[in-house]
Amino acid sequence: RMVESGVDHLLFSPQASAMGHHFGSELVSRYWTEACNDLIARIGGQWPGKISPICQLPQSPGVSPKQWVEELERCVKDLGFVGCNINPDVGGGREPLTPSLADEWWYPLWEKLVELDVPGTIHASASLNPAMHTTISYYIAQHHSGAVELLRSRVFKDFPTLKIIIPHGGGAIPYQWNRHRGMHVREGLDDFEEAARRVYWDMAIYDKESMELLIKRVGVDHVLFATEMFGAVNAIDPKT
Repeated sequence: RMVESGVDHLLFSPQASAMGHHFGSELVSRYWTEACNDLIARIGGQWPGKISPICQLPQSPGVSPKQWVEELERCVKDLGFVGCNINPDVGGGREPLTPSLADEWWYPLWEKLVELDVPGTIHASASLNPAMHTTISYYIAQHHSGAVELLRSRVFKDFPTLKIIIPHGGGAIPYQWNRHRGMHVREGLDDFEEAARRVYWDMAIYDKESMELLIKRVGVDHVLFATEMFGAVNAIDPKT
């Protein structure tokens, strides 16, 4: 399939909705995470040079990032992983609520990502809010809010070499560009265009015009191609 699609190299990550951080206890999350990461490592090992593995973290509601970094280090140093997924809303909206990505609560994870020199992709797992459809409402909201919290924070001042990827074009950020510019001006924050180029944005947004707008907003150097095996838009387009 990669050959048919013209893909030379694949970064292979867990299915976000299956990370399941809202299920069970801290121990359940750790066992599930290790099992998933070991399986992904096996896949990467079968096609070296073609597939690079991305791990999930043993996140669990109320558990500090200090407890996640050991698994990240194992995956990178022992298994050859090149990045990780980061759930910004560990409990799926239930208490204990997850602190903002701007909060120093996250700093142990940022420190380890910088030390290992690997990127993190901000992607939620599941919503327990029945008012929000998981893939076409909750996910988009989390991509949007994750970017908002990071770009208005001092995270990149404290960790200038931190590499963060925001999926799916940043939710509605390219479309709501001046809303965020205005907020940055009003609150005396750094220039929003400059802030938006501190992160990377993936293009799993399924629409040519939206992709063009994203590239126009953040520049081609900060845009990454992305696709999904199991995503929000895996239907056959009746118009094409």
